[in-house]
Amino acid sequence: MKIKYDSEIDIASIKANLKRLTNQIYKLLPNREEGIEWQAPLNTIVEEFAGMDRLLIDQHDILFQLLCKLEGLLTLEKETDFFEYRRTIFECLSLVSTLIEKCQD
Repeated sequence: MKIKYDSEIDIASIKANLKRLTNQIYKLLPNREEGIEWQAPLNTIVEEFAGMDRLLIDQHDILFQLLCKLEGLLTLEKETDFFEYRRTIFECLSLVSTLIEKCQD
């Protein structure tokens, strides 16, 4: 897959990175439920997808929506926000799945 800087990146590498990020996103749920730090790992995930958005120039529509949802998770800090937090996590996972599928095209 061609990315910014006219570099050619192996699709398998991109897919492996997206699957790793999928696992990190999913891990945010039990971290929050168990009272383990979840904001710092979320910030790292946001940072990685922001970098990916700069590189995968033809995937901005999905990556922008994903970044918006991930940023929004940071606002859902109250105990009563957990179900919305959970729903948003699964929406993010769905968007990453869509990205993985688009890498196969």
